[in-house]
Amino acid sequence: MAISPPTFGKNRAIEIAINGIGPPADVAAVDTVRQVIGHAVGNGVIDRFIVTGYAIEGGFSACAQVAPIVESDELTALVRQLQSVHPKPGTTAYWVAPTASCDADDQVACTQEAKSCPDGSYVGRQPPTCEFAPCP
Repeated sequence: MAISPPTFGKNRAIEIAINGIGPPADVAAVDTVRQVIGHAVGNGVIDRFIVTGYAIEGGFSACAQVAPIVESDELTALVRQLQSVHPKPGTTAYWVAPTASCDADDQVACTQEAKSCPDGSYVGRQPPTCEFAPCP
């Protein structure tokens, strides 16, 4: 799930997915992700937030686009905050990935399936191809 600053390049948005994998999603982790996003919206870092789907077991998939005036270090700080969330193992798939923008017309909603990784974590599907995210 690590994203280094050079990975962003022209990407000014983040795809986020956090959802249950059979048991319900880790509510504390979902709430923390919501709080991080809420603070970023309130502080003017995020100027567009689009929820692309909700999971049956709890959680959501979304796209968060940073404001044009936001510097890359603020984007990196936001990503690091999101990456610091660690849901309970065996309950929740969670990933954060860079994307160019959050254009509502370009959004692809993927199914909320999860894949088990060798380290015991889980990953979900990523737009636009809906392939599973790589295991950490």
